[in-house]
Amino acid sequence: MPTLARIDQVELLQHVIVKAVPGQRLFEDDTDRDTFLSMLKPLLARTGTRCLAWVLLPDHFHLLLRPTTYRLTTLMLPLLVGYARGFNKRHGRRGRLFRGRYKSVACEDNTVLKELVRYLHLHPLRSGEVAKYRDLERHPWCGHGAIIDSSMQGWQSVDEVLGRFGRKRERCLLAYRRFVKAGRGQGERRELAGGGKRRVRRLGVEARPTRCDARMLGTSAFVQEIVEAQQWQRAPVRGRAENIYTPRRAVVSLSELVEKVAAAVGLSPEQVRRRCRAPEVRKARSVICYLAYIRNCHPGKAVAAELGMAHATVCACARAGETLLRYNFRLHHLRL
Repeated sequence: MPTLARIDQVELLQHVIVKAVPGQRLFEDDTDRDTFLSMLKPLLARTGTRCLAWVLLPDHFHLLLRPTTYRLTTLMLPLLVGYARGFNKRHGRRGRLFRGRYKSVACEDNTVLKELVRYLHLHPLRSGEVAKYRDLERHPWCGHGAIIDSSMQGWQSVDEVLGRFGRKRERCLLAYRRFVKAGRGQGERRELAGGGKRRVRRLGVEARPTRCDARMLGTSAFVQEIVEAQQWQRAPVRGRAENIYTPRRAVVSLSELVEKVAAAVGLSPEQVRRRCRAPEVRKARSVICYLAYIRNCHPGKAVAAELGMAHATVCACARAGETLLRYNFRLHHLRL
């Protein structure tokens, strides 16, 4: 059976698992771990990826990532290739270091995010890397210490995790600690290491799931949404000329397009209409150009006037907007 393609969408929570070849360790000493983290930090900033949880174990590691600008592969490829080359050179070895390609599971935020954070951060305790829970808070190769402020990691998205436990930081920390401690006796939870019907049932996300996929962990509605996004990616691109002569073509007004796209990216219509170099504003303006000029066939001059931009740049922005719609999980439904 052929290997299925990964679910690689921007703004989608991804549980990444990378293992070493049998009989080999990924991290021989603390220098290897420091090297890995020193490579991960700039790549997270460069690719616009948020890291919510992580843990480094002798023969494998886990990352809980959310790409926000580029897809996950733009981070994982240079990270794994660069680390493998440096590891082999430092330890005088040759050949493969990783067991096949990395595994990534698309996860639903509302149902499994907190469970995944606890699952990853309790790994050193389950594997015997640390003897007691209080030692876990000072363990340098796990993201748990950064969340409770005992070892700060500036590149880790601590606020996004604590925001799931309340509003005030002190209460959030207390609730997080209690939540993690409550999971000490759960053992190895294999249902959090992948997707599919059995794992969804065992996790208690949904009693009778109707749509399941081994690459996704979440409810049937979540899986259906991902499937629709994948279909949108594979759909043939219809050009402006074809759309003009399509019978019964529904045209959405420019003002309505601006309002809907602004709401999708969390901005106001006034912010979108204003010239700005902020990434979110530029993203919204590109999507509007594509939807208005290509999909709904509004004149280029009208689109330029609506957004306060040069007429000559509308086509280039429309091409960029098409790419954003195809690979952004949060924007794929804007098929107006």
